[in-house]
Amino acid sequence: MKKTFLTALLSFLAGGLALAQPPHADLQRKVYPDPAGVTFRTPTLALAEARFATLEEINAWLAARAEDPRMQQTTIGTTTKGRAVPMYRLSNGKKGRKVKVWLQGAIHGNEPAATEALFQLTDYILGSEEGARLLERMDVYILPMANLDGYLANKRVSGDGFDLNRDQTKFADPQSVLIKQAFMQVNPDVAVDFHEFQPNRPVKVRSDKPDAILYHDALFLPTGHPNVPQPLRDATIRLFEEPCGAALDAIGYSHFEYFTMSETLGELTLALNARSPQSSSTSYALSGAISFFVELRGIGLGRLSLARRTWCGFTVARAVLESTYAHHKEIRRIVREAERQTVRRQNPVTVLFHSKEKRLPVTFLDINEAAPVVLENARVLDAREPQADLVRERPKAYLLDASQTRAVANLRTLGLKVEQLKAPKKFNVECYRVTERTEAEKAWEKIHRVTVRTEVTAARREFPAGTWLVRLDQENANYAVSVLEPESENGFVSFRVTEAQEGETLPIYRVCK
Repeated sequence: MKKTFLTALLSFLAGGLALAQPPHADLQRKVYPDPAGVTFRTPTLALAEARFATLEEINAWLAARAEDPRMQQTTIGTTTKGRAVPMYRLSNGKKGRKVKVWLQGAIHGNEPAATEALFQLTDYILGSEEGARLLERMDVYILPMANLDGYLANKRVSGDGFDLNRDQTKFADPQSVLIKQAFMQVNPDVAVDFHEFQPNRPVKVRSDKPDAILYHDALFLPTGHPNVPQPLRDATIRLFEEPCGAALDAIGYSHFEYFTMSETLGELTLALNARSPQSSSTSYALSGAISFFVELRGIGLGRLSLARRTWCGFTVARAVLESTYAHHKEIRRIVREAERQTVRRQNPVTVLFHSKEKRLPVTFLDINEAAPVVLENARVLDAREPQADLVRERPKAYLLDASQTRAVANLRTLGLKVEQLKAPKKFNVECYRVTERTEAEKAWEKIHRVTVRTEVTAARREFPAGTWLVRLDQENANYAVSVLEPESENGFVSFRVTEAQEGETLPIYRVCK
């Protein structure tokens, strides 16, 4: 009895082992068997009991591996609940022009397989000759539990109730600032964020009632945001998504593009790929990294199928590093070219855009037949093929009124250099006057989102000392153009970092040539 009680208590403290089986549990076991002949050395999967490892057990696991000189462990700071958030670098210590790779998990706390996969990768790199070889051409930075408070509570949101993967421009939660500052300090060339998706979402494929659920083991989410330089977007698919897909094919695991589902006039609509700067796939790419994220089948499954989910994530992570090893020189060239385009202000600013509509066959899992079923000609909106609605010439710089201290703080968190005028100075500028303003509550974001339309007029104005100046001949300028244009769906005006009132001129100005 004591052992049973202790096990249950540990399970509760470590995120909880569900008392009830998740929906379609027998179906999941039948269609998605765990891998055979695989030895797991992760904090949770190495346990004898069917529970999740406690923070103490995870820290002990990390400490044991940090005895290896190739692993340097640090913390990025503490959560609002007072917990130190671990991050570590895997490096053989040799100098040279190495690629820097950032791997991140559990920014949503109820997605534990992502963390387990990164721990399995760590053990592979430190414990095998094949893994050690990878460090000849790269240093690997791993943030295994980005949302530590949420991870330990088995909740998607942070300890303060924020979705940290929807908070990468407004920075409402201090934890988001810690993550972004750590990321910008590393300044990686390649960045991959590991997630899990809810596999038991009901889908109507062949009847008037739901008869299927999501099918794939992994879904890839590259960005299609047009303010991300094209070389980065192209490399994401060719150098990473395609090799990762091939690695999954080799072990018999299925994969597809990530999508969300909605219904339009009774027809299922799938939104494919990433477009929002407030999410890591796009946010990290705007910094100049080749970036995407991976969704593993798993939310709501608890310990069910955890070995398969972990092996799936590990297989993808290893494929990322193998491709980095094979293409390290090309990756450095691509990242340099994207930075060159940004610093030279080559590309226009796409303020508003929509995803291209097309028709694709999409596979789901028939819950009655326990077999794949294809929805032919599914309506798809693909963010990888953005269609521009509002494009502006890229300015030389932006000016912000001295009152915009929160916006400036956020820009600096995004790695931008922001100067302040020491004396009054005249500029040729474009001014935004708000002609239309609407507001809608987004409860899950804890904010009233604002949408504006503006009239842009040219003027020559003198700006006082203390005015903020954001030059765009810097490497992180793609963040600035994505958050400072007032109509941007996920910009500072939308998130009320900068307040906007109808009929007024905004405290943001474009510096013209």
